[in-house]
Amino acid sequence: MKRNGFTFIELLVVITIMAVVFAAGVVSYTTIAINSRDARRRSDLEAIRQALEMCRSIASEYPSSIYPANPAAIICTDKSSSVTMKSTPVDPKPCDAQPDGHYTYSTTVDGGYTLTADCLEGATKTLTVTNP
Repeated sequence: MKRNGFTFIELLVVITIMAVVFAAGVVSYTTIAINSRDARRRSDLEAIRQALEMCRSIASEYPSSIYPANPAAIICTDKSSSVTMKSTPVDPKPCDAQPDGHYTYSTTVDGGYTLTADCLEGATKTLTVTNP
């Protein structure tokens, strides 16, 4: 009498192959998610940098703070009040260094600024844009 079906070893091999493929997929997804969040952080800093440069061209100086209110905005004043960025972007996945999700901004003594993303997850853990 012939039995139809799979042996225990065949089922074990198939389950093992499926587990390996699943594990590879999870690792790939995690890497893609990390790279995507880091790319968004770089893009956010570039957008803030452009708004700060626009502010400097309007008011001839960088603002002392970019987070004066909630929602945060970059407000530049000259003869007529103007806003260059209605709401500043926030980190897609805040960390302990930036629990509120805001990027770190500070003016320097020489009239420039430093803008930092402290929550990068990739190879470099911090991204800083400095303009003297």
